[in-house]
Amino acid sequence: MSSMLAAEEVVTVPVEAREPELADAGSPPESSEARGKRSRSSRSSRAGLLFPVSRVAGQLRRGRFAGRLAARAPVYLAAVLQCVTHKALDVAGRIAKRSRQQRIAPAHLHMAAQRSSQLHKLLQADVLGGRGGAAAKRRPAASRKKAASTKRRCPGHRAAPARARAAAK
Repeated sequence: MSSMLAAEEVVTVPVEAREPELADAGSPPESSEARGKRSRSSRSSRAGLLFPVSRVAGQLRRGRFAGRLAARAPVYLAAVLQCVTHKALDVAGRIAKRSRQQRIAPAHLHMAAQRSSQLHKLLQADVLGGRGGAAAKRRPAASRKKAASTKRRCPGHRAAPARARAAAK
C-alpha cells in the first residue's frame, strides 16, 4: 500500500508557473504573418497543377451543376483538364514535327483527335465540328494525281450547253 501511495502523489504547481490558458479561443494560434504566407500559395500550386483551380471552381459554381460542391472537385477537374490538354498537344506536336512545321495548327489538333484512340473516344473526333475546312483531308495517291490533272474552273463559271456551242459554230 505504501508504494501505491508514493506513486499516486499529486504534484501541485504554483499558479504563476503554469502555462497560460487560451483566453481567446477564437483567435488563431499563429501570427498574422504566418497566416498571410500560407494563404499566398494558390490552390493550383499546392496541388502541383498548371491549370487554375480557382477559375475551375468559379465555373463550377456559376454553372450550378449541383447545390453543393466539394473542396476537392475543382482540383480534380483541373487535373483532368490538364492531363487531356497535355495528351492532345503532345500528339499534335509530334504530327507538326513530322510535317516539318514549328507551330501546331488546328489541323494538327484535329488529326491528333482522329489518330489517338483515347482522344477520339473522348472527343468523338468532332473537335472542329461545323467549322469545316480547317482540317486537311487525306486522299489516296491515285486520287491526288487525278485531282492535279483535271482542269479547275471558277465556281461561278459554267460550261456552255451543247446546243449553244453547236449554234455558235
